[in-house]
Amino acid sequence: NDFMEKDVSKCPPYRLISSAANGDEKAIQKILDFYDNYISACCMRKLYDEYGNVRMAVDLELKGLVCHAMIQKIKAFEVEIK
Repeated sequence: NDFMEKDVSKCPPYRLISSAANGDEKAIQKILDFYDNYISACCMRKLYDEYGNVRMAVDLELKGLVCHAMIQKIKAFEVEIK
């Protein structure tokens, strides 16, 4: 998938990761924004309309849970300086 190669092959800058790990809310939001397309793609589900037609859509409840889990992991992340 093209967007996965384009978006996920790069990482957010170290400074942004460090700021997010230190609890900077704007930095955390920028990281979530950076991975938004990937998260959305992972949260796609088949939905059926009243006629039984199938369509793919982002499961917003699941996406919210994924984003919440990411925020918790970001806040618990320790940046190691070598």
